[in-house]
Amino acid sequence: MKQFILILICLGIFNFTYGQIEFGIKAGVSSYDLAKDGILVNDGQQNIQWNIKNAGYGHHFGLYTRLSLLGFYLEPSLLFNSNNVNYEITQYGESGVFTTLKNEKYNHMDIPVLAGIKLGVLRFQGGIVGHLFINSVSDVVDIKGYEQKFKTATYGWQAGTGLDIWKLRLDLTFEGNLDKFGDHITVGGHPYAFSDAPTRLLLTMGYKF
Repeated sequence: MKQFILILICLGIFNFTYGQIEFGIKAGVSSYDLAKDGILVNDGQQNIQWNIKNAGYGHHFGLYTRLSLLGFYLEPSLLFNSNNVNYEITQYGESGVFTTLKNEKYNHMDIPVLAGIKLGVLRFQGGIVGHLFINSVSDVVDIKGYEQKFKTATYGWQAGTGLDIWKLRLDLTFEGNLDKFGDHITVGGHPYAFSDAPTRLLLTMGYKF
């Protein structure tokens, strides 16, 4: 408790003497770039070819705060993020070959913490991001032996540029992640994942209170 109070006092002195703190809201869209190579899984009776057909556009919204000092700033945010992916799943069995399209929707709470420099109205920034899993809605659950085992938290990085005009905040950010896409997929008790980690391009509009 003493340490927490000390941090609050230091932040208050910093803000009063040198810095500036702003609060606001953010919302935007994102586009996934996912692995092109599929994975071959087995449910114990047949082989299943699992390919990514396409990734739909995601959306995010939430709150941010920015602590500025002498042209530099630190900007943590709390953003609800939702994305969906379409899979092309081909099942090879004794009765023949069947191909179906399945959809999964993922919801996370994203916590990016970015540090940057401001030059006039332009900003350049980079930092880390944590993704806290909330839930998913999936058509894939009817595949025999399929289970979802999402990690509670995954991590990545972000870098990009921004533009400040009056109270408006416009950001274009590239995101990379440290975990391979699809590492939540378990079929017949065996874990699988696609070959690449997902990347995203995010376009975000913010408004300063």
